[in-house]
Amino acid sequence: MLEATAGDVVFHYSRGAVRAWSTVLAPAFEGPPPFEDPARRWSTDGRVLRVEIQELDRPIDLDEIPLELRTETDTTAWPFSRRGAVKQVYLTEIGGALSTWLLTQAGLRADAAQLQAWPDDDDAVEHFTYRGDRQVVVNARGEQSALRRYLFGDALFATCALCGRDLPVAMLVTAHIKRRADTSRSERARRDTVMPACLIGCDSLFELGYVVVAKGGLIERGPRRAPMTEDLTLAVNALVGRTCGAWDEFTERYFAHHRRFQRAINRRYGLG
Repeated sequence: MLEATAGDVVFHYSRGAVRAWSTVLAPAFEGPPPFEDPARRWSTDGRVLRVEIQELDRPIDLDEIPLELRTETDTTAWPFSRRGAVKQVYLTEIGGALSTWLLTQAGLRADAAQLQAWPDDDDAVEHFTYRGDRQVVVNARGEQSALRRYLFGDALFATCALCGRDLPVAMLVTAHIKRRADTSRSERARRDTVMPACLIGCDSLFELGYVVVAKGGLIERGPRRAPMTEDLTLAVNALVGRTCGAWDEFTERYFAHHRRFQRAINRRYGLG
């Protein structure tokens, strides 16, 4: 742990899968536990490593990691045994083909581990009063990982249903066709309620009602007209007239709901 430096990428393994990755913010230091856990007793002092964590949309199961990568090294510091099982360690260094494979699966570029994630305190100029991070409790979308696995599986690239671009899956989101807040419990367990939409702009254009998908699958200008800029108009026009790759007779009812919702919300707030 004391060898970790700012900018290092850490993969987090729990319950049989790699479930998150994080970036080290600063070297480890001796100190008290950063938070209280009533279920455990911690020693008064230990090593603290500050990281910025990001949960993976789809956990990487242990069996998905190729055995030859898990067993490519046989040292005490390696996280896997000779048979490819996970050793009981807290933090260990990996490299070579295994690190490249994990970075790729997580949608990170291989050189991301070298990027500075947080400026040194001496270099940072405060523009406002920062009071530190807060612990919060949030609800996670229970179906999200399963839906993303359905859309993308183990693929590294996929196609946006709106613009048709082939992109790395890290640049695509699992976009709900029918607004998720309006879906029933049974609808949230259906696969035809979502489509792949890119972060280049299609996800926002659809969600905000600048474009809609008409019956038959043709992308049309949506009811939203404001606020509008020349650049936004060009982005909308680039989609209008295309055929949505996610439309069919089964998804039409969700696209119809999207059209009705956007008309109603734009009338209500005068955005048309």
